[in-house]
Amino acid sequence: MTPLRLSTYAQAQEALKHADLAQALYDDALHVMADALVTLHGADHAQRRAVEFAVFNRRFFRTYETESFPQTLEPLLQPCLQSGGCDVVALGYQVTMNLTADFAGIDRRLNNAGETATLLRLVKTFSAGATLAHATGPHEPINAAVDAAMEEFDELFLRPSVERRRQYMASAKPLPNDVLSQLLTHDQTADLPWDVLRREMAFYLQAGAHSTANSATHALNEIFNWVQSPAHAHALEPDIVQRCVHESLRLHPASPVARRKALQALEICGHRVCKGQRVVIDLEAANRDAQVFGADAHRFNPERSLPARVWPFGLSFGYGIHACLGRDLDGGVVPKPGQPAVHLGIVSLFVCELLAHRARPSLEDAPVLDAGTRRSHWGYYPIQFEGVT
Repeated sequence: MTPLRLSTYAQAQEALKHADLAQALYDDALHVMADALVTLHGADHAQRRAVEFAVFNRRFFRTYETESFPQTLEPLLQPCLQSGGCDVVALGYQVTMNLTADFAGIDRRLNNAGETATLLRLVKTFSAGATLAHATGPHEPINAAVDAAMEEFDELFLRPSVERRRQYMASAKPLPNDVLSQLLTHDQTADLPWDVLRREMAFYLQAGAHSTANSATHALNEIFNWVQSPAHAHALEPDIVQRCVHESLRLHPASPVARRKALQALEICGHRVCKGQRVVIDLEAANRDAQVFGADAHRFNPERSLPARVWPFGLSFGYGIHACLGRDLDGGVVPKPGQPAVHLGIVSLFVCELLAHRARPSLEDAPVLDAGTRRSHWGYYPIQFEGVT
């Protein structure tokens, strides 16, 4: 049965919120994604989402932005400043992976560079396994690597993290505010099979680290191209940087498409869909719909005006029951017209820090796209810091 492809904003929005369209993007990625939150539907999805969503409150955002982020960034950024430059993709992965591990609940007992490198290697393998729909090579070697990485992750990170929390529970000691703690203590999820718990943690790690690092690199590249001179980018106010990040997220969604499967016959914006038929939601095209975003929808313009009830980042974080749990954490809270941003989000904070140190594209080395995926992601993006003393 030929999949139905939807490419306008209205069609995509309607499909994303439709209760009879189930997740199908990860059908080939079951070694990482089987029974993970994003693949669930109906009551199972609502139940687990409610448990995990308890972590993502505004107080958590405030602590995350004012304490966790600076403490994580500082030791990783300093070597870059001392050397005069770095690869933004690599730095972004290190920063966001550690931050993601914190809210997911994966402990780093050694808290050293070697441990970070090990976890990052595992998370990149999980990312490759979760995004097989976009892979350019054969799937079998990737799945084999994922299986081996899962066993290593289990031994080095997951079991010690679970054991520490169970010791806290036995002694009535307060638990950390993270997803793993929620899953272990809530009545509806305390008995999750171990393999499901392991994949859930792998899903959070790869989604948070992979998507955030790529979003930051895209945003920085767009800002460098937008300002009159990259050397002037440091003068941008944080609120402007957030608008730039949102505009970049619109143009470069983490996944260019979403895929759904019809649970029964239905209709989407006049298109009939048969039971079992696949629906491809072209998020990249929907986010560039000129009827919504204007005649220049294909261009980077953080100053564009938007219709009411349209997010500046479009549908990049999804919509409806499967909207990304980490939307506000990653992209920040969209401020009301005329008011300053309350929460900038991790991507904007990361970009602001780099610009504050006068980051600009390297004059000696060119960026390179990631050849391992059909998505337009950077594999290498060198920058240099001007005037570092």
